Amino acid sequence: MVKVVAALVLTICLLGLIGLSLVFNDRPRAVRADRSPSPELRVSAQATVPAQKPATSAAQLLQISHVADVHLTFTADAWRTLTPVPSDTSNSRSDGFLGPEGKRNGISAMNGLDFEYVHAAMELDGKRFADVGVRYKGNGTYRTGRQASKVSLKVDLNKYVKGQKFDGLSTINLHNTITDASWMNEALAYRLYRDAGVPAPRTGYARVFVTVPGKYTRQYLGLYTLVENVDAHFAADRFHAEDGAIFKPVTEQPFDDLGSSWARYNQTYDPKTDLTLGDQQRIIDFCKLVTHASDADFTARIGEFLDIPAFATYAAVLVWLQNPDSILQQGQNYYVYLHPSTRRLAFIPWDQDHSFGSFPFPVGNASDFFHPWVQNIRFLQRIFRVDAFKTAYIAELKRLSESVFRPSRFAEQVDQLAPMLRPLVAEDPLRERLALFDLAVSGRVFNRPLYGGRTTPIKPFAEQRTADLLAVLPTAR
Repeated sequence: MVKVVAALVLTICLLGLIGLSLVFNDRPRAVRADRSPSPELRVSAQATVPAQKPATSAAQLLQISHVADVHLTFTADAWRTLTPVPSDTSNSRSDGFLGPEGKRNGISAMNGLDFEYVHAAMELDGKRFADVGVRYKGNGTYRTGRQASKVSLKVDLNKYVKGQKFDGLSTINLHNTITDASWMNEALAYRLYRDAGVPAPRTGYARVFVTVPGKYTRQYLGLYTLVENVDAHFAADRFHAEDGAIFKPVTEQPFDDLGSSWARYNQTYDPKTDLTLGDQQRIIDFCKLVTHASDADFTARIGEFLDIPAFATYAAVLVWLQNPDSILQQGQNYYVYLHPSTRRLAFIPWDQDHSFGSFPFPVGNASDFFHPWVQNIRFLQRIFRVDAFKTAYIAELKRLSESVFRPSRFAEQVDQLAPMLRPLVAEDPLRERLALFDLAVSGRVFNRPLYGGRTTPIKPFAEQRTADLLAVLPTAR
């Protein structure tokens, strides 16, 4: 069933491309035989809102109230190379959203798109970097964003100049927010995780500009969400440990036994750090426990491999956010950190644009607090039957319902961000979204951009979601 959903998502994304090309009336462009054309920017877009005081530290850059200015300068060749060359997809795997071995995962990779880094110069809030690596990023947001001339970007300061950083940050992510009419889903979802006690990325916003000599001069791409990267620096800061291992799983059946060779696991668990043989074996051993252990053995040993209290908090927030584009359904959009001392796993959220119940293709009862996943996800079925986890999970739902899940808290956050964001949305290349932004901020239901259907904004979602939780908590066991 989930594979049907994946195919549906891809089909809708492709239809979205056709619709967007009509909406934005792209001009005909010459196409090289070996590469899709680089996007033509919407030259009418101008940034006139005065810049904020520049950030001089990572803490300032990654404040939810900060809007950075990011100016990227490419050569004409680099700008062309930025757009991926479609490749042979015959080596793509059929299990979930896995790409070819050694390549990135996701819908884009399944369809032969591998994003290459190119050289660029960057000015970040006035601080100049002469040589950074830049590539496109995203899956559905890449496909739709390309037609709207607003594609998500990953900037690696360390790619070509080793040791180059911005106050410890070697990578920043610029997310185009193209599926989110409020421009707040990622910022407020990540904030919710952090406030609940889950290690999660910090966010700010960024106005992104591009210069390509002879083509564009400081052309405005629009307002992006600036998202902290999950990497070794992030792990050291949040977990206070060096040399831990970071994985980004993509699988509909997390922690299934794939055999005894790490080669079978590598693409699925997509390590983002160098692994020791012990790290590899730890994941393999956990997969074998999840797949084969008796209920008694699983209950007795799960705490050796998983930080149960931390996972209870992560799961409570994830389920409240009602986001099936996660381990709950699509099998993606989270990281796993293997602590070097405890050897236990902790979960880190990623890609929150479809949070707050806004994912357009849920399967099953995504609103169920005690069985929100698609059928037959063995790991979730087993962990939700463990008394120690259930007790911790229910306790976290109760604790959070009395604190960070309070609807008034979200209303305050939306109302605080809206005055800052509205003038920026008004000058964004997607400025026709301003009417939807106003509806989202006011809490009125509106038609979802790109995917269609009706969507409930953050304020009424929080009211209903917490009311539903409070209704079921008294009988939770």
